[in-house]
Amino acid sequence: MELWATGFNAWGQLDFQGESSLAPADLRTFKCILRSKHLEMLRTSLSATLVRTSSGIKAAGSLDAVFQLCLTQKDGFRKVAIAGNEKFAETQGKFIKEYRSLKSYIDGDGHHLGEFECFEQIAANQTTFTALSKNGKVWTWGDGRYESCLGREVSEETPAQLPSIVKDLSDLPTGPIRKISSGGYVTAALTSGNDLYLWGGCPGQSKILDQFSGMPEPIDLDGQDVLDVAVGADHILALTTEHRLYVVGANRNGQLGLDVKELSELGEIALPLGGKQIVSVHAGYKNSFLLVEDIT
Repeated sequence: MELWATGFNAWGQLDFQGESSLAPADLRTFKCILRSKHLEMLRTSLSATLVRTSSGIKAAGSLDAVFQLCLTQKDGFRKVAIAGNEKFAETQGKFIKEYRSLKSYIDGDGHHLGEFECFEQIAANQTTFTALSKNGKVWTWGDGRYESCLGREVSEETPAQLPSIVKDLSDLPTGPIRKISSGGYVTAALTSGNDLYLWGGCPGQSKILDQFSGMPEPIDLDGQDVLDVAVGADHILALTTEHRLYVVGANRNGQLGLDVKELSELGEIALPLGGKQIVSVHAGYKNSFLLVEDIT
């Protein structure tokens, strides 16, 4: 397998070979940065990237305390999400626990938000946490000042700060949600039937897509089914079931891998993969990652 990447690289977080200079340059186009028989993206941050390979966990960039903890315990902490306001949230079976900071998390000094359903995914953006249960229901909670990021109504019964179901993502035509991704002020969800839904936004900031609102909206990708999606700080990647890559959003750091300043609509990007295909997409702060493997 191969890991391809483009975009923000100020801390050498796209350099797994240790060849970065004192001032690493951003990558402006996608290129292969790592090869291994097995590759799994574990975690990204403002300054680092963590990947599991056939020979163990590898890191690139400047490792913060979270990444040091991951390396020490040889764990990507998939059940833990970190919001831009530095709050931590962790799913524990049917329970969700929230922490004020990394120190609170390490000390175990958090508070339970309640008992809900068995969860299998958790994600966070600047202000909001999103959790996906095993039966395909989406729960959100976070800063009530950014209600659009919640994708649901806020009321006395469903306050912003406590997990509540996003009702607009229940009983969808193409089945329950199977994947979530979140970054910046945007969250994405994919159905089992490969439909893409997006919601979010921040007052005073331009929208990545005009269709954005405070409630989940279906996104039409020329009628194509969507296999995977990833949301970064200000950009989005979508991979179709035909393994075609689409990108949208800001490109100031090369995160789209195109020679443009930005894209306001999802546009396709073709890469010289040479007999290989993209199997998953991942987004960091202002960079993008693709897992690529041989066509079988």
